[in-house]
Amino acid sequence: MKDAELCRWLLDVNEPWDVSRVRVDTHSREVHAYLSTGKTWFGRYLPDQPRSRWRHTNIGVYKTYIHANLPEQGDGQAPQSFLGKSASDFTHGLARRVIQCLQDGLRYRQVCALLDIDIHLAWQIKHAIESGQLAAAGPDLRAGLQLDNPAGQADSRIPPCDDGVWLRLLATDGPFEIRLLSLKLLLTRARQDFAKAHDADLRILRINELRRFFIKHEKHLQHEIAQLASDPQHNKQGDQP
Repeated sequence: MKDAELCRWLLDVNEPWDVSRVRVDTHSREVHAYLSTGKTWFGRYLPDQPRSRWRHTNIGVYKTYIHANLPEQGDGQAPQSFLGKSASDFTHGLARRVIQCLQDGLRYRQVCALLDIDIHLAWQIKHAIESGQLAAAGPDLRAGLQLDNPAGQADSRIPPCDDGVWLRLLATDGPFEIRLLSLKLLLTRARQDFAKAHDADLRILRINELRRFFIKHEKHLQHEIAQLASDPQHNKQGDQP
């Protein structure tokens, strides 16, 4: 059985999708599956760019990544488990697996260890669940997850990602004293990206990236965090990005 055919069976890829190419990295233990719905030329799929890349559930001990172009989705079409949203880094199938584990009683940190999810990806999925972006996650699960912070930040003073203060911080260049050089550099780049991002999902990702930096360096950002807490936009939802 050829690699592409085996991968198509393992990933449950169905028409009109097909696995056009498979790359296996034995050193890093990664499987990269390239999907296509395009026409072929002498038995080979025509390349189409750019592609999105999503982390999928593991195949054995190998981390699995899906590469594909997303077509226009019609109303009422169920999302394919082996694909994801254009602005996310995880597939619908991986998100459903995380939700199922949580519904079965596992705590979030246990789920991350079980599914071999890194911190960056874990935060994205957790945010998607808490903010109601994943329909399979009910309100009870979302409420419980907010009490089970994988980074151990239950007592953190850092505002949640839907707090209006992040919009003000990224959308304006207002008075905000920054003492940490690495945050100055990150915020400069993030503001530039935020101004160009007209898609709501992309803006959410920029907010998530900035907030993750605050969480990671909380001990060194007490001055900046105090300013977030005293900002007039703190705790105001406002318009969504």
